[in-house]
Amino acid sequence: MKRSTPHPRSIWILTACWLLPLLCLALSLSPLVRSSDVTMADAARQEYARRLALFSINVYGKLAAQKPGENIVFSPFSIQTCAAMARLGAEGETASQLDHGLGLASSDAAQIAQTFHQVLAAYQDSQILRIANKIFVMEGYPLQQEFDELLTKQFLSSAQSVNFVKNVEAAATINRWVEGRTNNLIKDLIPANLLNPDSRMVLVNAIHFKGIWQHQFPKRATRPDTFYLDGERSVQVPMMGLKERFRYADLPALDATALELPYKDSDLSMLIVLPNSRTGLAALEDKLRITALSQITQALHKTQVVVKLPKFKAEFQVELKQVFQQLGMSKMFTDHAEFGKMLQSPETLKVSAIIHKAFIEVNEEGTEAAAATGFRVMPVAGFRRKHFIANHPFVFYVKSHIDLPIFTGRHLG
Repeated sequence: MKRSTPHPRSIWILTACWLLPLLCLALSLSPLVRSSDVTMADAARQEYARRLALFSINVYGKLAAQKPGENIVFSPFSIQTCAAMARLGAEGETASQLDHGLGLASSDAAQIAQTFHQVLAAYQDSQILRIANKIFVMEGYPLQQEFDELLTKQFLSSAQSVNFVKNVEAAATINRWVEGRTNNLIKDLIPANLLNPDSRMVLVNAIHFKGIWQHQFPKRATRPDTFYLDGERSVQVPMMGLKERFRYADLPALDATALELPYKDSDLSMLIVLPNSRTGLAALEDKLRITALSQITQALHKTQVVVKLPKFKAEFQVELKQVFQQLGMSKMFTDHAEFGKMLQSPETLKVSAIIHKAFIEVNEEGTEAAAATGFRVMPVAGFRRKHFIANHPFVFYVKSHIDLPIFTGRHLG
């Protein structure tokens, strides 16, 4: 007689991020290492950044199609980090789908964990960019030792026992932790009604980043101006203004221009890609799906630019199950998911949902992004002043100097 398969218990993957005046992301490793080690570490970080940028492009494309007409802001780094924690407990086809869909450079759990550790450890003591991982586990269900050690040592995470049967209390515990790690800006990440006695684990990644522009916009220059929503409709918005030397690029292949606004005392910056046409965002988004982020940044050169940029805020929440399925990571949500490396108990586990919530605010002092410094200065033809007037929908990134995207989004007005 065929043995009946027990109903899989659920895993939750939650990510939360706060991008406002954003902060400093230093990717340098410890000093006093051999030059060959530095070269290898740099190459590994560059490859990690390239793969994360590709993952960001893939997620953005799915979200843009799923949320037409909406402002979008999300952290590809937060989403990938949290899903990678789940990957450490996966096996078989579930693990293979996650490796491919997340764009991981290795299929070895220890190597995956080490890759993320290099990035997480660089921010561990930062007072500007705070990244925190946490695992909430059902009482009486201890983690497997290897899974627990990889998360604790490499993802700088810790496990906390909660009773999901008391769903209101459990949700409050998780949400308090998220609020505490995001300066109380991400609230109510997980609703109590999504937790139940079948819940076994909740994996959470939270990011808080607050930085100051290297060149702040003078408040006296902010005034009401027109922002064109499309070819016909427009609204009045507070438009900031500044004239300064920035890294700028004309991008004929994208029918767009790009501007990089660096953050103070940081290697992070906000990169804005603005279509030349007021109605050109959809065409730009299509082209960005096949354009590496590094192709844009390599075209930037320093020149004097007259900038007009709207002040804006955006809050975004999405359940990412559909996005993950569209990116080929579907088995993790089924009764046949293979997460046998997580718990000591022999229960079958599956992912119930992946919830991501983000908030961004851009103002005269700063933004949810960080600064980029030390870029190669390219020769500028002549001394003509450029104009970058962001008075219609655009795409933006908060990224590090190696083009590692911390946040990605679009502003529609």
